[in-house]
Amino acid sequence: MLNRPEEFDRMAQVEGEHWWYRALHQLVADATALHPRRRQARVLDAGCGAGGLLQFLRALGFPHLSGFDISETALELCRQRGLPVIKGDLREAERMAAAESQEVIVSNDTLYFFTPAEQEEIVDGLRRLLAPGGLLVLNLPALKAFRGRHDLAVGIRQRFSRADIGRLLKPARFELCRACFWPFWLAPAIYGARLAQRCRLRLDPALEIKSDLWLPPRWLNAGLARLTRWENAWLPWKPLGSSLFLVARKR
Repeated sequence: MLNRPEEFDRMAQVEGEHWWYRALHQLVADATALHPRRRQARVLDAGCGAGGLLQFLRALGFPHLSGFDISETALELCRQRGLPVIKGDLREAERMAAAESQEVIVSNDTLYFFTPAEQEEIVDGLRRLLAPGGLLVLNLPALKAFRGRHDLAVGIRQRFSRADIGRLLKPARFELCRACFWPFWLAPAIYGARLAQRCRLRLDPALEIKSDLWLPPRWLNAGLARLTRWENAWLPWKPLGSSLFLVARKR
């Protein structure tokens, strides 16, 4: 579990503007269009962090939002924003809502904290909360080549590949609607930065561990946001990226 208050504080400060979060939140909003109720769907953010996604969806007019997180620091940041959140553990998701009560469940960058067996149990628990035909939306850190100091800072125990999709979203239980790596055009730069981090850590094991989360200059942030949003909208298949975005429908 992420148990570093400074990372939650940093997240809360930048996720409303940061190009990566803006792109991810737009991916989630677009995914809800696959549900017949679209913006009227009941949306649960499972592992809501500092609440950036809930705040983004609320601004778009989604009226039926809820979330939970195990971190008191994260929950306090959410409450300061007036977001409807409760304390809860992903491993006990079925306690967070009634069975088949949710139409869209989102869990962004959470499963990497857990063992493969726990991941599968969590997905099964979230599935039981979904109404028939409901959507499960996941974002996962992808591909071992993108490992770096950031992984240590935020507690990433595993990076995922396409080979993990069938294990998590078993075909008998889910229909896979979308699976895409992202960001693609920025992948070489991210790979170079993470490779440099790994080299520096080998040379200096005492190097300060901190995440890559910082807000670029406004002009650069805006350009990265436009580029990433364009590729997510117009390149449905990409061979690689530092994240893997999944949308699946409950069978």
